[in-house]
Amino acid sequence: MIRCFLQAASILYQVEKRPVVVLAAAMLTIVPVLPAELWLMKELINRIQGWNPSLSSYPILTAAAWLAALMLVNNIGLGVPIPMALTRINEIGALEHQRLVLEKTSRLPLQSVEAPSVKDIRERALLVSLHEVYSTGLQWIQQLIQAALLVSILLAFGQWIPLAAVIGATVLLSIVTGKSVRSLEKLSRSQTPDQRLMDHYAGLMTGKEAAKEIRLFGHAPELEKRWRGLYERQSRDRRTAVRVSELRKLGPELLLALLSGLLLALLVLLPGARTFTAGDFAVLFMTMSMLLAKLPDIVRTGGSFQKLYMRWEDFRTYLELEEDASEENAGRAEACGRSAAGGGLRLSDVSFRYPGVDRKALDGIRMTIPPGCRAALVGENGSGKSTLVKLLAGFYQPSEGGIDWGGLPASGLELDREPERARNVKLAAVFQDFSQLHVRLRENVALGQLAELHNDPAIEAALRSAGYRKSGLDTQLGTAFGGIEPSGGEWQKIATARALMRDADFVFFDEPTAALDPQAEREAFELFMKVTEGKSALLVTHRLGAAKQADLVFVLRQGKLVEQGTHEELMRMNGEYSRMYRTQASWYSGD
Repeated sequence: MIRCFLQAASILYQVEKRPVVVLAAAMLTIVPVLPAELWLMKELINRIQGWNPSLSSYPILTAAAWLAALMLVNNIGLGVPIPMALTRINEIGALEHQRLVLEKTSRLPLQSVEAPSVKDIRERALLVSLHEVYSTGLQWIQQLIQAALLVSILLAFGQWIPLAAVIGATVLLSIVTGKSVRSLEKLSRSQTPDQRLMDHYAGLMTGKEAAKEIRLFGHAPELEKRWRGLYERQSRDRRTAVRVSELRKLGPELLLALLSGLLLALLVLLPGARTFTAGDFAVLFMTMSMLLAKLPDIVRTGGSFQKLYMRWEDFRTYLELEEDASEENAGRAEACGRSAAGGGLRLSDVSFRYPGVDRKALDGIRMTIPPGCRAALVGENGSGKSTLVKLLAGFYQPSEGGIDWGGLPASGLELDREPERARNVKLAAVFQDFSQLHVRLRENVALGQLAELHNDPAIEAALRSAGYRKSGLDTQLGTAFGGIEPSGGEWQKIATARALMRDADFVFFDEPTAALDPQAEREAFELFMKVTEGKSALLVTHRLGAAKQADLVFVLRQGKLVEQGTHEELMRMNGEYSRMYRTQASWYSGD
């Protein structure tokens, strides 16, 4: 648990040193104030007890003045910087925590990001608070040191018998509390998948993406029923766990309370009490009262810190997940000194199986796309087209076989890095589920080549090439943030312009015309042929009229590459491609 505190402190210290140091210094400086106050209180009471009118009141006033000054330092001098430092640490801690999780997520392989188990870990990692870990750890350390000082004072008065009884009850309470905390946190972990499902249902009912269907088909009552069912089950399980936890702690808490009351009531009967002065009795009473009040606080703080520690382990587990190997492989690619234009794309017996699925999504794929070749990948739904694109883009790693880009491994491709880190192979893509970024129009396009953010002619040229005709580069997109809402086809053109900004060596178009009408679709395919002239490109489509224009066509069926060749060659083969082409032709012709 100390390691968790030190790691949180190190992260916060690297972000901003001052509030971290101020909080630690202020909280630890308070520690010696407590015994000093008790000693001054003792001196003040003894001087008052021994005073008479014939004596000077100066010693009494001096002790009172020192006591007042110490209280002033404790309450104001140290009380002001602590909340200020806590506020700042809360701010930087929340920001840094989110940054670490987001940065880690961006570095994970897509396959890991999509895995339910990783999503559960990320959900737990998001519960961590750097601010809480650090401040709770400091508070616990402060309480332990203060308790040790109070124990030392009691031992100095020879009160080891009541001390042993109280500490024994506290240890018992601490053991039971720790067990309860672990039990509740394990329950919380087990409920994470259901919590994510609840969030999904809530998102469906409150977001605009599913709003039309929910209202049209009347899904809201069913979704609300499912959400409520999950909520009530989680609530019932938590209530049961909390009830068991509180009943478990009841005995030790009653024992500690009984001992506390008994010891305070019998303070004057404790060994050596007859030799105590009034000041001694006052200090002994205050010390015993403070210790009895502080011990349960130490147990509670320790339980809270144990809960934070368990969540911290989830946070560290997430940050230590294996990352995409693209950075390492990209370095090897740079050392090779080969360019994408000098080599092609070659797949050698590539297979891929999704985790937990017996059947291979891709099985023994062998294909080659020569440099400067514009190829089309066709096949029915579920044939594996999108999975193959994710492999080629380096999002997934093959289960078997290899992918080679002119001597460069697929995982070494430069997919979306900053210009100064550009490697030998630069990719661009327009996916079927392209991102609708709710930022300004110029930012939507320039994210393809961020260095060109203020290069208006280049951005406007990319938009024109993509067929987007509206003006206003600083227009905010997305009604959720007070902007305009482009149509589906306009969003697709913006995504295409973003891909064009990269001036990539290889371009993917993965079903990019799904949101377009027939005329716009035709224009999009003509645009594809235009912007990929002289480049290597792969068009993934189920519209074989577009595949007809490609230099080379690959046909997938149930995860296997069954045919490849030009349109004319495949038509003469009278196989899968020919069947699909004639079926689509008859559909459009009405035969």
